[in-house]
Amino acid sequence: MVFDLHCDTPHNIIKGKFNHVKPDTLHRDNYLGAVFAHFIEPKIKHPFVDAVKLLSSTIAYTEKKKAIQIIRSYKNLNTKKLNLLLGVEGGHIFDNTFKQFEVFYDTGVRVFTLTWNNSNKLAHAALEADKKGLTKKGKQFIKEMANYDIIIDLSHASTKTVLDVCGLCENQVIASHSCVRALNKTFFRNIADMAIKAIIEKNGLVGINFSNYHLGNHSIIDHIDYLTENFGIDSVAIGSDFDGINDAVIKSPAGLQDLEKELLEKGYKKSDVEKIFSGNFLRLFKKME
Repeated sequence: MVFDLHCDTPHNIIKGKFNHVKPDTLHRDNYLGAVFAHFIEPKIKHPFVDAVKLLSSTIAYTEKKKAIQIIRSYKNLNTKKLNLLLGVEGGHIFDNTFKQFEVFYDTGVRVFTLTWNNSNKLAHAALEADKKGLTKKGKQFIKEMANYDIIIDLSHASTKTVLDVCGLCENQVIASHSCVRALNKTFFRNIADMAIKAIIEKNGLVGINFSNYHLGNHSIIDHIDYLTENFGIDSVAIGSDFDGINDAVIKSPAGLQDLEKELLEKGYKKSDVEKIFSGNFLRLFKKME
């Protein structure tokens, strides 16, 4: 079964119009779970307030669905349901005061993406300043986050931010939806080898994004191959970025069945595929506590 590290479906939930991901059918599409990321545009006047509204919409929607549940820890997993982890994407949503982080945590958020494409008061983004990292305020936030059972998501973050976070934090870390920069060198949104190495040394993961633009002239399997050959099978996960991209090379969750077949034909063992699709993340999720 699949545990997808990044779906932008909450925007579609609030609109009531679905695209890649139809939550009601995800479990039938062999999804054990997914991180539903709540993203607010940086230029919005009150991004924190809008993020709370978006989260409230997702929670209200889920409460009406018997086959879907929001989980806060590994022990809450139910294989007979779709298990949703709440995430927020972009530190500009919670960078004014640590109280904002605490509100999200109390609401059930367990995955915090430190930046989006924009830098913020905590950290720099890869597309804006790849050689600049955490701010003084960001370092203080990271130290305080150690007191909470959360996952810090470093997709979108600059290489220096990744290195700074991995050098400071005590939380679990991932890059939820990032392809490999070595295979698409001009696109800084992809993650550099030194950043991957830092994440793996923290027992973290890199989730492969399904965007054709991110993948470059390579396939999803090429990016998986690169990670497994250079960093080991335990480093890889799925982070589709469904509903956040308009150029997905796999068009829906059901398409992962074809990816599984291709991996097996390539020579990956069933146990390897299980690790990539969910096992690696579940191991990390369990350690979060």
